[in-house]
This record gives sequence, C-alpha cells and structure tokens, in this order.
Amino acid sequence: MPVLDAKAWTLKVALSQRPWSFVASLAMAASFVCNGLTPVVVGNAVDEAIANSSLGRLGYWIVVLAGLFLVAVGVNWVARFMLIRSQQLVSHDLRTMVTDRIQDPRGFAGRERTAGGLLSIASSDTTRVGEIVMMTVMPVAEAASITYGAIMMFTINPWLSLATVVGGPLLVIVALRVGRPLQRRSVARQQAIAQAAATAADVVQGLRILKGLGAIVTVRGRYDAVSQTAYTKTVEANAAEARLNGVTEATGAIFVSGLGIGAGVLALNGAVTIGQLITVVGLTQFLITPMTMFGRNLASRWASAEASGQRIREVLGAGFERSTEVDATRTSQFIGALPTGLTVVRGVDHELISRLESLPRSRVIVAPHAADLFDGSVADNVFPDRGVAEQALRVACCDDIPEGPDKRVGEGGRMLSGGQRQRVALARAVAFDPEVLVLQDPTTAVDSVTEQNIADRLAGHRADKITLVFSEAPAWTAVAANHLHVADLLAVADRFLDQTGEERPAVEVR
Repeated sequence: MPVLDAKAWTLKVALSQRPWSFVASLAMAASFVCNGLTPVVVGNAVDEAIANSSLGRLGYWIVVLAGLFLVAVGVNWVARFMLIRSQQLVSHDLRTMVTDRIQDPRGFAGRERTAGGLLSIASSDTTRVGEIVMMTVMPVAEAASITYGAIMMFTINPWLSLATVVGGPLLVIVALRVGRPLQRRSVARQQAIAQAAATAADVVQGLRILKGLGAIVTVRGRYDAVSQTAYTKTVEANAAEARLNGVTEATGAIFVSGLGIGAGVLALNGAVTIGQLITVVGLTQFLITPMTMFGRNLASRWASAEASGQRIREVLGAGFERSTEVDATRTSQFIGALPTGLTVVRGVDHELISRLESLPRSRVIVAPHAADLFDGSVADNVFPDRGVAEQALRVACCDDIPEGPDKRVGEGGRMLSGGQRQRVALARAVAFDPEVLVLQDPTTAVDSVTEQNIADRLAGHRADKITLVFSEAPAWTAVAANHLHVADLLAVADRFLDQTGEERPAVEVR
C-alpha cells in the first residue's frame, strides 16, 4: 500500500495488485475483442456462404464462431477472476490496516470517533476503495475495443474509421460533463449513508443504556433525521445518475444511428457489401458499451472512492492518545516495585488505568471491565490451545456453562448471560498469563458464592505473579495477599512511568 500522504493515493491503491490486475486488463481486453469479432464473422459468413449458397463455407464460419465463443468465455472468466481477486485483496488489506489502527492500544487523540463511524469506514469505505481496481482494468479493455473497432472500420471504409476515432472521445467527454453533478452528489450520498449506518451502530451498541435512561424517543428522532438526510441525498444522487445514463445512452444511440446511416448510404452506392454493412452495424452496437462505460465509471465510481479513501487515510493517520509506549527499563522498574500475589487496589483512577495500558502488552495486560466476545466457541474466545483454554475456564469458574468450552457464544456473546460473558472474558485474560494482570471489577455480574470461588482460584493460580484487582468487593479483599490505596499505586506509577523521567520519592507498598 502507498504511504498515506502519497500523491494520487487512490490510483496507487488501485495499481497495488499488479501484475494480477494487469493480467485482468489484458484478459478483459481479449474478451471485449472476441465480442467485437462476432459481427465480423457474421458479415463474412453472409458474403462468403449465404450470398453464394455455400454450405461448406457456412459450416466453416459456424465452427469459427463457436471457437470464438469458447475463447471469449475462457478469457472473460480469467479476467473476472483476477479482477474480483484484486478487488478483494485491496479491500482486505485496507480492512486489516483500519482494524489494526482501531485496535491499537494507544487509542485515538480526541473523542470524536464513534464505534459506528469506525465500523462504516472499516466495512463500506474499504470495500468501495477496493472496487476502484476496476478503473485499472476496464479502461484498458475499452481502449482496446475502440482501437479494434476503428481498425476493422478502416478495412471497410476509412471514413467510418475516422468517425469511430472521433466519436469515442466525444462520448467520453459528454459523459464526464454530464456526470459532474453525480460526482458531487455521490460523495454527499456516501457521507450521509455512512452517518446513518454509524448512528444505527452506536444506538444498537448502547441500547440497554438508552432504555435505562428513557432516551429511546430522543434517539429515534435523531436517527430519523440522519436517515431522512441519507434518503434525500440518495434520491438526488440516483437522479443525477439516471440523467447521466439517459444522456450517454441517447448520445450513443445517435452515434450508432449516424454510423449505420452512413454505412447504409455507402452500401447503396456499392462502396460496401451487404456483409460489410452487417459488420458495421454490429460493430457500432458493440462499440456503444465501451465508449460510454468509461465516462460513467469515472463519474460515479472514482469520486466515491476518493471520498472513502480520504476517510480511511484520516483514520490511519490519526494521532495517538498515548503517543509513546513506556520503555523497557522503566517498565521493569515499575513491575519490580509491585508485590507478588493478588493485590486489591481500593479506589479507581482512570488516568492511572490509562497509564497502565501504555505499558507493553507483552508484559502487562489491563483487562477492561466490559470485554467483547466474538462469534465462536467459548474455548475459541479464550485461547488457541485447548488445554490452556480449559484451565483458564476452570480458574474463572466457567464450569456451569451448558455445553462447556464448545458452547457457541454468538456475536458479542449474546448467547451467554451477563455473568457468563464476564467470566469468559476473565478466563481470556488469565489464559494469556502475563507478568502483570490488571482487573477492573471483574465479578460484578456474578453471585457472591461464585465471586468468592473465582477470587480463591485466581489467587491460587497467580500466587507467584503480580495481579492488581481494582475492586471493593469483600471476596477479593478476603483473599488478597496485599492491599493498596489507589493513591499509593499512583505514586509508584509517578516514580517510574512519568514521561519526564524525573525521580519521585519511593512509596512503600503495604
């Protein structure tokens, strides 16, 4: 992929799948030319076989036509396969880059990015940019078709060839001029649809909270507004697209009619044969598609891809909330100052949690209070190794989940209860077995007996490792080997994790 600030970024993305996109271009050009050869074969068959009542020549041209169809099918399959493959690879690479940036533990600077907006960029925008690969394939085939048509017309009559060479660019110019409103409106449509999708995703994500606040009516009104905007922009863009299609079709029909009338006049004057007249008519019908397709694609696809590409680059190039990761020396000093075993930290400081999250994830895991699960089995959500997953599930007291580790959790864990989701998420953190495990109220959704069992098992399982639990629950306090107030832990963090590197007085960990 090109660098984010590269000139003509969208074009470079479209060309990133070479040489496979070049193979698609050549195969598509061959497919178009094969289609254009059909009227030539039919015209020769009329002149050589039908006009002379020759069954032998008729059979010959039928065999040629059948072979031409087979070749056309073969090269068209190769072209479509390579084109779709290239589009999917570009979309996949962009989706991977966007999701990696979204999940970066350093976060985004600022709070303006919502989950729904990021989802829209990672899905629809990456797909739309991937589809722009077509603009590196189809123009080659269209140019080859027009060139081929002009050459074949020249063999019949030079004036027909000249008309083809002049008419092709004129049709493209007409399509581009008529398509200018569509370029603007397609961008507006895309932005409005993305906003509606983002709002819907955010509403679904926070539906329970909204119900609890009694804000459903307010949210519905806001969604109605963005949905109506998306509807209006879509109608406007579709109207512009309809005008583009109508004008290009009408212009193309006039061009075809003009060539056909010109060829008919030449035939009446004996300048061309009946078979050649059939060839000219067939070629003009064939040329209408490539002549009008380029302008349409450029007007409708390129502008949308540019807009999507801009949003993708804004996400990939966004600043970080935490610009640097704590270096190895200070990380080791901080970890060395923490007591071994389970430590209960009283109180919560979100700034402190954020600083702990800036530590290398290979050594320190900060398990969020509400963790997301993905569709799959319980074991798949915990750890790739089945044995490690089952051991972590036992520590997290997941023995009562029906079907055990093979239970399917559903997207977001919707097929599990709140307590089961929380325990599976805890098991996932335990399975990673980091040097330092930080838990934030890990058992708020379970009953007191289960909470005590989890505390006992986790304390025993990680007796020789550092575990910090931010919780006021008696179950954790009872099994803790150490107790800290959040201010004490913050003082330790200040001493070793302060970005200025200034030494702070040591604080005794009780």
